[in-house]
Amino acid sequence: MYFSAIVAAEFGVKQPITDLPLRNFRPIPFSVPHGQVAGALWGDLNPHKSGVSRRVARDDVKLIAQACHEKIPYILTEDRSTLLKYCDRLKVLERCRIHAIALADGFDACAFNEGGQQGLDLAVD
Repeated sequence: MYFSAIVAAEFGVKQPITDLPLRNFRPIPFSVPHGQVAGALWGDLNPHKSGVSRRVARDDVKLIAQACHEKIPYILTEDRSTLLKYCDRLKVLERCRIHAIALADGFDACAFNEGGQQGLDLAVD
């Protein structure tokens, strides 16, 4: 799994980044090409009209842009209010096909299947 420098900054506001199992992640810096994609996506989304904090919206758009540029198909998030909505909106606009998976829903490996198809429960009572 990748771990964005943007997430490191957000996480570090509330608790030490060393609380995370960093050895399980591949760090990924935010680069100039990521910034260029973020600027284009920001214009497509026009998030300032949604009433969302500009700082939060910009970080979410940066994460999505980074994933798009690096061809990382999934973002795990606890943020239902903006990041999930932005990913969905960008798919509709055919600008970026990143799938956001809400951690609050619990982990199900089926989320990585196209369309989130879930497996069959074959348990017998």
